[in-house]
Amino acid sequence: MTSKRANIAVIGLGGRGRSFCDAFAKNPRSQLVAVCDLNPKAVQVVRAKHGDAVAGYTDAAEMLKRPDIDAVVVATHDKDHVGPAIQTLEAGKHCFLEKPMAQSIADCDAILRAGRKSGRVLMLGYELRHCVLFEEMHKIIQRGDIGAIKLANVFDNVSVGGNYFYHDKCRRREYIYNLLLQKACHSIDLLNWFVGAQPRRVFASSGLDVFGGNEPNDKRCRSCDKKGSCPYAIDHRRFLMDYGATVEKEDLCVYAKEVDVPDNSLLLIDYDNGVRATFTECHFTPEYTREFWLVGDKGKMYGFYNNECEFVIRVTYRHSKKVDEYRPKSPGGGHGGGDPRLHEHFLDCVLEGRQPDPGPMAGRDSAAIAIAAEESALAGAPVTIPPFIP
Repeated sequence: MTSKRANIAVIGLGGRGRSFCDAFAKNPRSQLVAVCDLNPKAVQVVRAKHGDAVAGYTDAAEMLKRPDIDAVVVATHDKDHVGPAIQTLEAGKHCFLEKPMAQSIADCDAILRAGRKSGRVLMLGYELRHCVLFEEMHKIIQRGDIGAIKLANVFDNVSVGGNYFYHDKCRRREYIYNLLLQKACHSIDLLNWFVGAQPRRVFASSGLDVFGGNEPNDKRCRSCDKKGSCPYAIDHRRFLMDYGATVEKEDLCVYAKEVDVPDNSLLLIDYDNGVRATFTECHFTPEYTREFWLVGDKGKMYGFYNNECEFVIRVTYRHSKKVDEYRPKSPGGGHGGGDPRLHEHFLDCVLEGRQPDPGPMAGRDSAAIAIAAEESALAGAPVTIPPFIP
């Protein structure tokens, strides 16, 4: 396109969707022109904030008929990604699809095929690829400082897991599939990026060891006589997300009978270049961090991430006492600068007619690991990831 501004529409107006509305409405290179949600109230809330110039819809197909829309952000619930994403691409619009790509490998492949057929931009919402910490780690790997990576260990520590996921529908497999897919796919994507290969096989074990229990499924924090002492009690009216949005949130009891989503998982991943990796996700740890250990044939790298941006990279070398330490500084913005830089990269692609980095196959690879891990944990056996067939 030749215009200097991209006309953006957003489908799905939960907390994350509203944050995209805010970001693209204030960016000088874009304008928010339409929003869509099945809930009319959600549409009204966004239009009240951004003005009548933003059209509101409850039918995505109707909105996508508009010729003035250049690109669409799909930020619906995870299980509802595939329909709007394919509709957007078939309508000839560029698509920014929030992670995870989909809840089945078959659906991921359907989205990939639609993207290839359309020739439009298809970008996944992996903002951590644009975080200064992880960009620096990748540069060090590409420079060859630790040699060829042979082993990797990743820890996704999620202290907020109980409050984020076990008060609402996300605590049920039928809705979220698993938290490796919903939450950890960011870290899994980074692991894939660092390793520089495609995953081929996953062997996993998972458990539900803290949450769930015997409480009634309709029990809520607001009416619980233990809310003053329960560490997982929340105020459903104002819940602060780690990307800065304050949202209304369900406050169902985290110890309810219906809870069946594992709160911890251990994965062993084999890659097509021979690298082996372990991945651990835990939702009841004291800290909210990501930690990476990458072992090459010349050295070893440790990377540390938290939301406070106290980033650390430490590199040690074989046959040497030398230690290199790096402390990248965030330029500002959510996820160590990753959020605004991801938005800018998407606008670059839309306005300049180029494809994103990473491409959509990265979304398939990270989702496939999480999906295969669930199958493996339930079966107690390794699961081979099928290759993508265009």
